[in-house]
Amino acid sequence: MLSSLQKENTNKVEKEDSGVKFKSLLLYFSILAVPGYLISQLPLPSDALSVSRGLIWFSYFMLITFSLKNVREFIIPLLRFNALKEPKSYVFILFTFAIPYFLLHLCLHFEVLLDKYFIFYFKNNMLPAGSLESTIRTVLLTPIWEEILFRGVILTILLRLIKPFWAISITAILFGMIHPSGAWIFTFMAGFLLTFTVYKTKSLIPAIIAHSLWNLYMTQLFLYF
Repeated sequence: MLSSLQKENTNKVEKEDSGVKFKSLLLYFSILAVPGYLISQLPLPSDALSVSRGLIWFSYFMLITFSLKNVREFIIPLLRFNALKEPKSYVFILFTFAIPYFLLHLCLHFEVLLDKYFIFYFKNNMLPAGSLESTIRTVLLTPIWEEILFRGVILTILLRLIKPFWAISITAILFGMIHPSGAWIFTFMAGFLLTFTVYKTKSLIPAIIAHSLWNLYMTQLFLYF
């Protein structure tokens, strides 16, 4: 009888804890969504000021993310810099960059799977490099908060609810959906590769590095190779 009561109490605590975490996560996504939209609508006329907008969002995101205990518990174990001591991390970084790179240039060569205007501008050397301000934002700030949100929070939640294949796939699809572009296939592919990298290395750090390298390539180095 005592054992039965202990089991009942344990189940009750687990249900209450699960409810608390669900409410915390709901609160987390809510307080990110509305202010995030408002920040994105700030009327800032120049690139330099748009970097300020990016910095405002980044600061707000980090403050909210790390101030909520139930969210913070998802992320802290994944901020594992020791992963950089493991050779496999560099293999994943390499493949996460190389696979989209070769596919992108194959698609440009055969003029398939890409927006026609993107192909036209590329063929006629009309694609501009990103400004210094936008490069700073996309290379330094964006990879950190996107990896924490998608691979640190969303992937961790999904892995607790469904099988890894579906968790990785859904995370990749969600990542691709917030990156509409003429090169849509690469955002979905990048989302899958980055998610798989975090899943296999158990760390956000290799994915942040790979993400930063790809953003640097697309904003500055794309014109050269």
